[in-house]
Amino acid sequence: MKSTVLLSILVFGLEGSEQLTVLNYNVFNSHRGGQSYADCVKWVNSIQPDIAGWQELVGWNEAKLKKFAVDWKHPYAATLKGGGYNIGLTSRTPIKVVARHQKGFWHGYLHCRTAGLDVIVCHLWPGGVRQQMGEANQLHDLVQRLHKEGRSVILMGDFNAHAASDKVWLDHQQPLLDRRSPRDAKKVEVDRFIVGGKYTFPIMDRIFEAPLRDVVREQFEMRHRKPTYAQSLMLGSFPTRVLRHVAQPEEQRGFLERIDFILTTPDLANRCVSAKVRRSPEVLESISDHYPVTAIFKK
Repeated sequence: MKSTVLLSILVFGLEGSEQLTVLNYNVFNSHRGGQSYADCVKWVNSIQPDIAGWQELVGWNEAKLKKFAVDWKHPYAATLKGGGYNIGLTSRTPIKVVARHQKGFWHGYLHCRTAGLDVIVCHLWPGGVRQQMGEANQLHDLVQRLHKEGRSVILMGDFNAHAASDKVWLDHQQPLLDRRSPRDAKKVEVDRFIVGGKYTFPIMDRIFEAPLRDVVREQFEMRHRKPTYAQSLMLGSFPTRVLRHVAQPEEQRGFLERIDFILTTPDLANRCVSAKVRRSPEVLESISDHYPVTAIFKK
């Protein structure tokens, strides 16, 4: 019995807690240049995450993230680099940095261990299929190796790519397709994300082979066996109405897409009790241009 209790503590590092809450959030150029920071902290504290992955910590270094992470009760923090367009991880439990990786990436990934888990935070570049596939291949190989070693892995971030499971509703996002198609058509053919007027899914398909599971999608399908178009739109993680071209709900509707993910190895996916794109409360419309994503796992 004692060894079982110790194992539970080792796995999640949170003695006395029955669950572990994970947050992923692209905070739009450091909370819109600081304008929405206070609102962000207030909301984050309302959900009390144990681990949080961050993208677009523009101008933040590790010392700054550690200083401000105390505001959401995370005493531990790490960043990809010393500044610029940064990626970060904060946690209630100690963080061991395994790798800060930028080679072959426009941004990069941060690989850490915390709460007994391997946590990888990434931000993929949307410039073209070949660039993204090079990044996806590196993430695939890393997760595959860790999985073979018996590690429990969370890969989360802004992937700037779509999952094939969203095709049914994404095909109906004509305003989005009309906005993106002219720019995409200027790329050489092998770099185009839109083919025949519809999005393709090679990037996320490759990452899922690691193997990784899409816990948000799985939880959504458990709640909605035959989702309507309106229900499927609740999966959209970008854009919020803070952006000018989607300032009204009726305008936003046709532009929604899901590009922010929390993915896990099968062992963790089997322990997931909740996972969603957070579309409420209303304050999330002004904190960032992305909605946050959360997942909750039982011991």
